[in-house]
Amino acid sequence: MAKNKTVYRFFNIIPISLFIMLIVLGKNGNVGISSEKNSLVDKKKLIPILMYHHVGKEGVEVNKITITNKRFEEDMKYLKDNRYTPIFFNELVSYEENGTSLPEKPVIITFDDGLEDNYKYAYPVLRKNNMKATIFTIGSRIGIRNFNNDTRYSYFTWKEGKEMYESGIVEIQPHSYDLHNYKENSKHGVGVLPMSREDEDLHYDRFSKDTVQVMKLIKENIGCDSYVYAYPYGKYNSTNERVLKDLNFKVTLTTKSKYADISNGLYELKRINVPSHKKLNQLLIN
Repeated sequence: MAKNKTVYRFFNIIPISLFIMLIVLGKNGNVGISSEKNSLVDKKKLIPILMYHHVGKEGVEVNKITITNKRFEEDMKYLKDNRYTPIFFNELVSYEENGTSLPEKPVIITFDDGLEDNYKYAYPVLRKNNMKATIFTIGSRIGIRNFNNDTRYSYFTWKEGKEMYESGIVEIQPHSYDLHNYKENSKHGVGVLPMSREDEDLHYDRFSKDTVQVMKLIKENIGCDSYVYAYPYGKYNSTNERVLKDLNFKVTLTTKSKYADISNGLYELKRINVPSHKKLNQLLIN
C-alpha cells in the first residue's frame, strides 16, 4: 500500500506525458530536449565587419579610433596571410537575396567619416594589397580641411573619392549628409535620432531629406548608388530603419563591436572596432 502511494505522488509531480518522454529520451541516450547543435550559432552566418576611422602617418597619436599606416598595413597582411577575402556589401546582399556563394573566410573593411587620411594613408595600402573597402562619408564635410579648427578632422575631396571608387577596390556610402553631431541643437538631435519633442512624422521627414541629399551627392560626384548606411555613433531608432528601408537601403550598420550575425537579415549589423591597443588577431575569431 505504501508503495502505491509513492507511485501516486510521483505521477502528481510529473505529468504522465513528460514521464513517457523522459523514458524515450533515456533509451536514446539523450539528456536534453534540444540538441547541442541546434543551440549553437551557425558560424557561417557570422561575418567580421571591421570598422576603422583615422589612419595616420607613423608617429601620430593613437587611440581607440586612430591607428598608424604601419599598423593598418600589418592588419592587411594578417588578413592575407590568414586567407581572409575582403568583399563588398553588394556581395553580401547577393548572398542574402540570390543565394550566391561567399568566399570561405569573408571579411568587410569599413571606414567611417570620409577622412583625408583614408585617402593619403589607407588607400595606398588597400591598392598595394588589392583589398576591397567601403568608406562612409559625411556629405556636408567633403573637402573641408581642419573641421572646427581641428587638424585631425580633414576630409577627402569628391575628386579623391571618385579616384578611389574608380580603382574598383573602394565603395563610397552614406554616413549622413549633415547629422554627424554628438550633441542636440535646434536643427538636429544626437546623430540621426529625433530632437526633443520631435514627433515621428517630422523625424521621418527630416532624416529622409538628409539621406536623399547625401545619396544625390554621392551619385553625382562619385557615380556610386547608395545601399548601405552606417549610423553616426551607432545611434538609431525604428523610424530611421523605416526611412532607409523605404529608400531601398539593403544594409544598415551599428557600432556595436561584435561579429555581424546575418542569420536574421542585413539590417542593424554589428561591426568590430579596430583600436590601436588590440591586434587584429585578438579581435577576430580563429
